[in-house]
Amino acid sequence: MRRLSSLDAQFLAAEHDNFGGHYSGLAIFETEDSTTITAATMRKRVSACLDELPPLHWKVVTVPLSLDHPVFVQTEVELSDHIFESTLPAPADDEKLGQAVAGILSKRLDRDKPLWRLDVIHGLPGRTAVVITLHHAVADGIAASEVLAAILDTDRSQPSGAAPARVEAEPNPVGLAVRGLAALPVRGARALLAAPRTLAHLDQVPAVRALPGVRTLAQVVRRDGDATPLKAPRTRFNVKLSGARTVAFGTVPFDDIKALKAHYGITVNDVVIALCGGALRRRLIATGDLPADPLVAYIPVSKRSADAPDRFGNAISSIIAPVPTHLAKPVDRLTFAHQTMTDAKRRTSAAPDTLLSDVNDPIPVPIFGIAARGLMEIASSRFARPPINMVISNVPGSPTAMTSSGAPLRATFPGSLVFDGFALNITVVSYQDGLDIGIVGDAKALPDAWELITDFRRELEELTTLAHAERSSN
Repeated sequence: MRRLSSLDAQFLAAEHDNFGGHYSGLAIFETEDSTTITAATMRKRVSACLDELPPLHWKVVTVPLSLDHPVFVQTEVELSDHIFESTLPAPADDEKLGQAVAGILSKRLDRDKPLWRLDVIHGLPGRTAVVITLHHAVADGIAASEVLAAILDTDRSQPSGAAPARVEAEPNPVGLAVRGLAALPVRGARALLAAPRTLAHLDQVPAVRALPGVRTLAQVVRRDGDATPLKAPRTRFNVKLSGARTVAFGTVPFDDIKALKAHYGITVNDVVIALCGGALRRRLIATGDLPADPLVAYIPVSKRSADAPDRFGNAISSIIAPVPTHLAKPVDRLTFAHQTMTDAKRRTSAAPDTLLSDVNDPIPVPIFGIAARGLMEIASSRFARPPINMVISNVPGSPTAMTSSGAPLRATFPGSLVFDGFALNITVVSYQDGLDIGIVGDAKALPDAWELITDFRRELEELTTLAHAERSSN
């Protein structure tokens, strides 16, 4: 039995009819026909390593009267309940695949079963898609890479040493309630000890930033009242979620990204933020709703050490940073991204690694769900200033080629969460010589997701041309 942390539990507590706390990864394989990768081959692969991946066994059990956060118990896994197969209608293309992935993201996972699913999707000429969907309560993006590895060709000739997953009986409800009551004093003391550092960085927590006075309070505690507060403008992404999602994806040359990094003496992440700023600027100009001030992004940061014994759940903190949508010149956007990300990382390094959990821990568990959903209501209210505008994430991927059943993996497109109040998520993953971009948005707030992918390509082409011209003139 595994008790969820307050951060893990938040992704369950915030769920409602139009929001599910799950995300996906879209893997595209080069296949000659529809028999190389199927639901049957995926079931065989997942079955072979099921005991090495405890989250695939975890089922949610709630505590009576919400006296404690839910727990995960290990249960039997019927793979036919989790692994599915379908074919896109002809003529199939990337946009139809995006619609299929959006349909998966629009439906909440069944809490009566372990919180994951895998979809094999046929129909693309010469390609097969595999969509892995996980609940964020189970794993963050870094931890989820282990689940992706389950479907890839690896050397499993040596025993893994993993003990067979033991099916656990449903815990006694009275025992769960008693344990929750007994933990109250401990949680209260821990929250009290963490309070000084937590208060100083409250404005680093996306939804909490929407509460009146939070930014001022954090500045007072930090004693930097002269600092200019970072305020997000209102955009079409700062709305309540509808019931539908939109998904778009594409790949740009990673060598071009690295060349810009080297030429301007900045980081890959700086280039990614500048690209996001330039692409969004192009899109918002095209639709006539570009704000004068820079957009503000929440950028999740992994805090899981390489040797951490607990590989799953969430170990993340946050960067809140402006995105250079307000600058007309591409090179200015690169400079701005580098300067602001340097400052933002300094702020984040001063915050505790457990900040997102420390903020949640003092909330009494019986009202935890109400508080989580209430914060989302405030964040998406037109009467409150948006805390942020979107989520941007940059995840390092494998530089080496991978296969499944011998089929080459061509791309891995992430499809992460959107929330009430910030209905746009841009996540990129490097793989071999490409940077794979995954965009998830609310279908009403972002009807032009595919155009945004085109804007990314144009922005990178313009920056690459400028850098080449500068090198040639020197």
